[in-house]
Amino acid sequence: MARIILFDIDQTLLYSGGAGGLAMRKAFHQLHGIDDAFGQIEFSGLTDWAILKRGMQHHGVLDDDTDQSFLGHLTRFQQAYYPLVEPMLHEVEGGHLKPGVVELLDALAERPDVRLGLATGNFREAALIKLRHFGLDGYLSEGGFGDDAEDRGELVGIAIQRIANGAAPTDVWVIGDTPHDISAARANNARSLGVATGTTTTEELRDAGATVALPDLSDTAAVMRVLLE
Repeated sequence: MARIILFDIDQTLLYSGGAGGLAMRKAFHQLHGIDDAFGQIEFSGLTDWAILKRGMQHHGVLDDDTDQSFLGHLTRFQQAYYPLVEPMLHEVEGGHLKPGVVELLDALAERPDVRLGLATGNFREAALIKLRHFGLDGYLSEGGFGDDAEDRGELVGIAIQRIANGAAPTDVWVIGDTPHDISAARANNARSLGVATGTTTTEELRDAGATVALPDLSDTAAVMRVLLE
């Protein structure tokens, strides 16, 4: 049976310099005339669906709290948002890949018994824009995305269905930098590798229930042992 490895994007594979958040704020302003619409919302670990819905609720944009009302606004927002992502990636400073990411992806891509995928809170098109900008689009393109579900646990379940082809939960690893990634893996009986490449420490990731927690992905051999044991 193939080993399924699902990656979060932001603060796990890369740091975008805040480009995604800036593009979301700018799109919201274009549509609703509201500055810093997400100023009271902590982005880390949330899906774009959850971030946008909370922003719309806070500013009274939605007709009601149903998903139907939200989805009625989602497509319009995405049409405004997606053209802004790539320009923001070029405009911001400090964007970078996290340590060891390319080396690990190269090593995993050589394994015929491994399937790689995404479990990211980013909307699909924004995820692909970020991956392309940082040169990772050749490794990752399918999985679960922020327009699949509001809840990250559901998103991971969708990623598993798309990638796994009937793999057992013990054959699935979710790699992420927040407790949300860890809890989403646990909700699907998958294993989790927490990396302290964001704002959460290895101790906090272990406390959240990570199967393994590491400072980063820089030790390719060690990470491969964890994932393929």
